[in-house]
Amino acid sequence: MVIPVFYLEDPPSLHAIEPTGTASPLTRCGLTYLNEGGANFVFRIVHPPCTPIPHRLQNRLLRIRKDLPHIQSAEFQLEAFYQHFHGLFPEKHLVQHELIAIDQSVLALLNTELQAMDRPSHRAQDFLPEEDLKALLMTDMTVCTDEGVDEVLLQLKPKWLAQSPDAPGHAKRCRTCALRACRAGRNVRTATDRQGSCPLALMSEVAEERRNAVESVTDDPAIREYLLGEVSQGLLRRLKHAQMSLDSGGVLSVGDDEQGSLNLCKAMTLRDCSLFVRRLKSTIEAKLGDLDLKQPEKIKKWKKVERDLIDGGWYTNTEQKRFWMQEEVCQLSRQ
Repeated sequence: MVIPVFYLEDPPSLHAIEPTGTASPLTRCGLTYLNEGGANFVFRIVHPPCTPIPHRLQNRLLRIRKDLPHIQSAEFQLEAFYQHFHGLFPEKHLVQHELIAIDQSVLALLNTELQAMDRPSHRAQDFLPEEDLKALLMTDMTVCTDEGVDEVLLQLKPKWLAQSPDAPGHAKRCRTCALRACRAGRNVRTATDRQGSCPLALMSEVAEERRNAVESVTDDPAIREYLLGEVSQGLLRRLKHAQMSLDSGGVLSVGDDEQGSLNLCKAMTLRDCSLFVRRLKSTIEAKLGDLDLKQPEKIKKWKKVERDLIDGGWYTNTEQKRFWMQEEVCQLSRQ
């Protein structure tokens, strides 16, 4: 269902009722639910046929935070993005963000639509705030899935591109593969686990290992070659370097030092970002997204996970017999 709204150019804002008494350009458009994660809803912005699309809305999605106490405001998210991550990568390789105001009436309509939808059971009680707020316009990296349209999107989680500094020296699994194995022992399998590849292999010095890793994440020949090429490999090298430089000592070494905690939060954000690779016919572009700064409240959890992986033998493939499986995915298991 399309929720009709009005877009006001100055200041950038969305309204359910047509604003009056303004000389700013006004455009009719609509919002449709696209997807949601643990922290945000994402809506597609749709436009009537043959209607000029305002420049600010071109190739953009709308992301609105959920009404949950631990979710930071859009203003905070945007400030943190520019302060901590924007300068680490070429702008062309980043999902762009811009603030837009959403009035209460729009949020009420969207919440009504969310209540009527068949959504994942574990998110069914998540809704939008009821007061006016700011949201984010973000680069639209989706593709058209209509039959005959030659467009492909790969959404990849690069995860930990270097081994955890806390891992045992004789590890047979990297941090990502160790956590995958640990979750499998609890019969849990996430979308990242289903990628079926080792992050270390994506940047292996052995060409065959890189190719095998790429072939495990996409069937598209052109995207495979792109991921093996210098542009993509250079971007992954930047990401790996940033992860390592921000957390050179390991999660377990972080104490109460504010800067150390911040650096770890930045490193963990980079270890959980997404790489969007989109092919439109013969054109391919890649952008990093999901760069919302992690918060220090998670450090306790990260430390527990690290200790569990070490003490449980998940790094060394010496986990308890009832969980044990020969590691075959991780690059470290073949060394």
